[in-house]
Amino acid sequence: MRKAGLPMSTARGVALLRVMEMHYPDAERLSSDPYAKSFVNPLFVQFTRAWVASGIANLVGLEPMMNFAVARERYVHDAMVEALKEGVDQIVILGAGFDPRAYRLPGLGTTRVLEVDHPVTQAQKRQALRGVVEPKVTFVPVDFNSDDLGERLRAAGYSESAKTLFVWQGVIMYLAPEGIDHTLEFIARHSGPGSTLVFDTFHEGVLKGSQNAAIALFTRALGERITFGLAPTEIAPFLERRGFADVTAIDGAGLKQLYSDTPTGRRPMALDAAIVTARVRGTSP
Repeated sequence: MRKAGLPMSTARGVALLRVMEMHYPDAERLSSDPYAKSFVNPLFVQFTRAWVASGIANLVGLEPMMNFAVARERYVHDAMVEALKEGVDQIVILGAGFDPRAYRLPGLGTTRVLEVDHPVTQAQKRQALRGVVEPKVTFVPVDFNSDDLGERLRAAGYSESAKTLFVWQGVIMYLAPEGIDHTLEFIARHSGPGSTLVFDTFHEGVLKGSQNAAIALFTRALGERITFGLAPTEIAPFLERRGFADVTAIDGAGLKQLYSDTPTGRRPMALDAAIVTARVRGTSP
């Protein structure tokens, strides 16, 4: 799990990317987060923008992954908006980090949002947003590797019969297999009709070091270690064995095509990660 107490962590790193995206003109921006600056030292922003402009980030293989992360923000945002249009009853954000997406999500209305994350991260998030925006979520403190997710969610008012969208962004690659299986088992067995899951994963080659070794080195420098990855051909079978169906995975090439009419679609994009969506088997609306 993320070490939230570090001056810079992957949670803050993703917030940094959202801040950088806000420096683009509206017409060139793929995602917008007016609250992201609350989590990032402005000096980090200036340094990273200069680093990218110099070409070094692209040279060492990190800029494509940064762009993938930005495109991922938009893709997941759109998935949440679509779920709201389809009448989802509740949204569970697993490993919410420093992303206040629930506070800026159009059409949320009275739909309940439960944010699940490490209590240290949650405390820092609430402190950073104090006086900036009023949280519209229920905070659920959980360590995915050790805590009982179902127990914590039920205590927070989670409804097992409700149509639920589970968002699991930027988390699975840092967990032990047992923690991943436990979480997937809970989702598959304890969610209402029409429930779905969206998450991102690195390809197995990143874990083994045969693909984009710069990503593993960079995340380790931020206090994280990549512990899980899936080969592209294994994504659907992996989920189907755990109670899911209608699995789709979109990688960097797919994101470039999806956003080809935007400036982001013309940026270098990592090909060794994917965003996955799946429906809980037997829970068709």
